[in-house]
Amino acid sequence: MDLPRITIVTPCFNGARYIGEAIESLRRQAYPDLEHIVMDAGSTDGTLALLGGFPDVRIVSEPDEGAHDAMNKGVARAQGEVIGFLNTDDLYPDGLLLAVGQAFAEDPALDVAVGGSIVFEDDERGRRVLVARRYTAEDGFSLAELAFGAPGINGRFFRRRVFEQVGTFDNGYYIAADRHFLLRVAFHGCAARNLGRVGIHYRLHSASATINAERRQFEAITREHVRMSRELVEKTAGLARRRLLAWHAFETTKLAWIRFRAGNAGEALGLLIALASRHPLFPLHLARGIRLRRGVRRTERRETTMAAAALA
Repeated sequence: MDLPRITIVTPCFNGARYIGEAIESLRRQAYPDLEHIVMDAGSTDGTLALLGGFPDVRIVSEPDEGAHDAMNKGVARAQGEVIGFLNTDDLYPDGLLLAVGQAFAEDPALDVAVGGSIVFEDDERGRRVLVARRYTAEDGFSLAELAFGAPGINGRFFRRRVFEQVGTFDNGYYIAADRHFLLRVAFHGCAARNLGRVGIHYRLHSASATINAERRQFEAITREHVRMSRELVEKTAGLARRRLLAWHAFETTKLAWIRFRAGNAGEALGLLIALASRHPLFPLHLARGIRLRRGVRRTERRETTMAAAALA
């Protein structure tokens, strides 16, 4: 069985603290046909000097407009039939890429191979401690998970034609472009398979843009979700539209609450009035959104409990 070439793209800016571990986790895969491209945005912390110790890594250092812009540039340069993304501070579990390559080799119709994710943090002794384990749907895509959960693009691998058919990351979404991309892939009807294993280990740390205990980007992410859900509602119908309406009502109400707690009751009220004007039945959509969110959270908690028990 001929395994496809896999390209892994790593967006990077001042990633010297962790990127060595990320690259080593990729090296341990021992995958026979692998390309690794690091898209560096002009690091000043010694990252480039560190990367010089990895001659098999292709390094491109040039300005970009953020991580998703760097990922787009990496996709354009990729020579692999299958493309994945690895952040500087995250890790691949051993044996993953062989499972990914075999899945694509066995099924020429397969577009996306999907793995779950584990979130970990380093304790004061440098030991890795489980924070959460996140599931993926049996078919690899679930609208409830993509909207209300934390789907994690880094545990997913895409055949090149997905980007040719669906497009790349929309830089209009600075933080949540990966979620936007996954939703577009799902609506396009791309064939996906759940690998039945973890696809990525995300590191929780204070410098992370999205996975940090301080939730620094919480409001910014919520604003992008409000805009994204409003955009996608207009492009869908049936069950998908109903679930997107639920997501839009949920995220808009959440943003209103955030602004109210920040002391801006006027903006909060304006958000709710605009929501009611566009969707008079928004309380029903909101109730459905709360149910969907609770369902996703219950599943995530169950997965985390099971993973913790397995590690004990």
